[in-house]
Amino acid sequence: MSYIILVFLANSVYYLKPFLEDFFSREFLGKINNSIFNIILSALTFCFFALIFEEFLSSKFKIINRTIMFIAVLFFIANAIWWEGINVFNTYSAALANFVLISYCVYYYQRQLQSLQTFFIEKQPSFWIVSGIFIYCAGNFFLFTTYNYLTFHYTIFAFYSWYINDFLIIVMNVFFAKGIQCNWQK
Repeated sequence: MSYIILVFLANSVYYLKPFLEDFFSREFLGKINNSIFNIILSALTFCFFALIFEEFLSSKFKIINRTIMFIAVLFFIANAIWWEGINVFNTYSAALANFVLISYCVYYYQRQLQSLQTFFIEKQPSFWIVSGIFIYCAGNFFLFTTYNYLTFHYTIFAFYSWYINDFLIIVMNVFFAKGIQCNWQK
């Protein structure tokens, strides 16, 4: 049941972003570049999604996951400081996070196919939540890996490409809702 809390926390990151940007820009920083918020929120979202997988996979996975989370957060920080900086969207960090989460999803699907504990996998909440994460990460992987290139060469397309991200968030939330509904039907 704690995965429901993690789903809520992961989603709340998206909904708090405009509030935090507005609050900090008015109260502390004057005009602010929102890229630093995107870096922080990308790292938080990655961590919340990775923690969701701990609920659905073995206890041995927890140790590996925490190590990968730690390394990924270090990479987010290093990338923001030394490589891409804090003034642009960090495509390397976002791509790495999406790649790791896609790998987790594939691992989850593999484990489900090997164990075959449930005849109707679509009745498991974990299937819907993992599928929502998979669709979101797989869809955004290409957007996030090419975003900085798009901003320099195809600025208008880069601006409108965030609508793809928004659509994927909606689809992911529909899958999350279905997963939570499956849990309540038991």
